[in-house]
Amino acid sequence: MTTSNEPGVYECFPDVVSSHGGRIIVVYRESDGHVAADFTHIVWRVSEDFGHTWSGARYVAQSRRRGRFLEKWNCPRVSRLRDGRLALVCDLYPQPPGERFGRQPPVVYLWLSSDGGESWQGPRPTPVQGIVPDKLVELSDGSWLLTAHRGFPPEWRLIQRLWCSTDSGQTWHGPFTAASQEDLNLCEASVIEAPSGTLVAYMRENSGRGWPIFKAFSYNHGETWNGVYPTLMHGGHRPTAGLLPSGNVLITYRYYPRPGTRNVNTFACLQPLDSALEPDRARQSASILPLDHDRWPNADSGYTGWTILPDGNTIFVVNYIVDDAPAAQIRGYWITEDMFCIP
Repeated sequence: MTTSNEPGVYECFPDVVSSHGGRIIVVYRESDGHVAADFTHIVWRVSEDFGHTWSGARYVAQSRRRGRFLEKWNCPRVSRLRDGRLALVCDLYPQPPGERFGRQPPVVYLWLSSDGGESWQGPRPTPVQGIVPDKLVELSDGSWLLTAHRGFPPEWRLIQRLWCSTDSGQTWHGPFTAASQEDLNLCEASVIEAPSGTLVAYMRENSGRGWPIFKAFSYNHGETWNGVYPTLMHGGHRPTAGLLPSGNVLITYRYYPRPGTRNVNTFACLQPLDSALEPDRARQSASILPLDHDRWPNADSGYTGWTILPDGNTIFVVNYIVDDAPAAQIRGYWITEDMFCIP
């Protein structure tokens, strides 16, 4: 179902969260294209009927090109804290024409909402440097984790890092390296915490060689990491992972097998928790479900977010996709675990 499709606007990189009252909040970026040159706005909309209809667009942040220079809002993420507040994060980086980044590194900013997404307080800068952050993750001990990746000259190989806070974002510690390997470009991490306290970080590999999503493990709240290990999700980009009430793990992601292909397919992977905690790919198990297919010749799709609806069974997924839109649009999907075939 269409969540938003504004003519002439490239709507992309969505995420979604449920508030305590059952309201659904979606956040995403409006821009003039995937690689924005003229403007980037961070939008939020709310749904009172579990994603069937949506409010008008409201803006958390807006940025327009000044001369040849654009401060680019990039990939917003949103999560719910245990005290009921919502946390929205987004990376901002200056991008003069022809440069990988500007003179300053990308920085992740934070907003908080205490009224179920009716209003936001922020932006507050964090010390997190990099792009495409994961949603802010609150661990069982109350600490916060926030990730981002960044390349460093001269080879610009991507490294996945994270920062942690034990005082609700007043101070941060880090960076801690979650993954760095010479022959891999590891990025776009999504972190889950198992009931045992083990952290699993699922990551995109960005060489375009069709490598699977990789994962790494931490046993000390993210300060040190073990891995990386391949998963069953071949050619996966921008994983979004989380634990379901059943104890299974759900990961939604884009499928990108190799250079020369386009971002046409979006998948969801369901796996038992013991498989998520298994480093050996041969001993992992999963069921993979197709979510959508982009039929447009210049297809572009596959950055997703998802949330569990109040019934505890239905999962609402958001995705950006070109397909029949003039630019790109936001779509929503309802799925349940019984749509998968768990081995």
